[in-house]
Amino acid sequence: MTDSTDIGGMDEDQALAGELALRVLSPEEEAAARAREAADPAFAAHVEAWNERLGGLADGVAPVEPSPWVWPRVEAGLTPPTAANDNSVVFWRRWAIGSTGLLAASVAAVIMLLAQPAPAPVAPPAPTPAIIKVATLTLESGAAAMTLAYDAGTGELYLAPTDKMAGDTRVPHLWLVMPEGGVQLVGAIDGSSTSRHNLGQALFGPAGQANAVAVSMEAPGHTPAPDHPDGPVVASGELQQL
Repeated sequence: MTDSTDIGGMDEDQALAGELALRVLSPEEEAAARAREAADPAFAAHVEAWNERLGGLADGVAPVEPSPWVWPRVEAGLTPPTAANDNSVVFWRRWAIGSTGLLAASVAAVIMLLAQPAPAPVAPPAPTPAIIKVATLTLESGAAAMTLAYDAGTGELYLAPTDKMAGDTRVPHLWLVMPEGGVQLVGAIDGSSTSRHNLGQALFGPAGQANAVAVSMEAPGHTPAPDHPDGPVVASGELQQL
């Protein structure tokens, strides 16, 4: 795969092909890119090359265990569940964080999501190093459900779900797992298409401190308490700094 330090040197066709392969384009942009892929063999070859590169990221990478402190801190922040929520706690106890290869896929997605920065101001301040956190949320089966990236410099949150939650009539809600224990609700998210959110000042600090994230499935029209999911927790992943 092209080294991440060379992303800025890509021509527009290669960059567009990479964004199409990662499915980070808007619906209108993706439709236009798909039409071009069907009509332009050279562009189609770029897309296929990206698919092959991204598809091989996880090959041959040994899985890693989550840090031993993750579950005790999550458990400490959860109130005793009712019988209806027993499956949430079972999932938290059994969660597995995938593999280093899934993190590599997260990194690739972050590179493409941040490849087109906003225009610089006329008199920009001195640049400060960006703090990017990434995570791949996995289901209990180990399948990747969503790639997440958080830019602590801007408060921007990027979500790129797979098709694993598509078709579910419940509404996915994103949660932060905090270092001191407990969870904090971010809010309802789209479980079927790529989205971008600005967390604003309310969650700016907590999002930068969180060390893991999770997704619960809640009934339509229902908003759970800010510190405890009511529906089952279906996916989770550790945040790691890029």
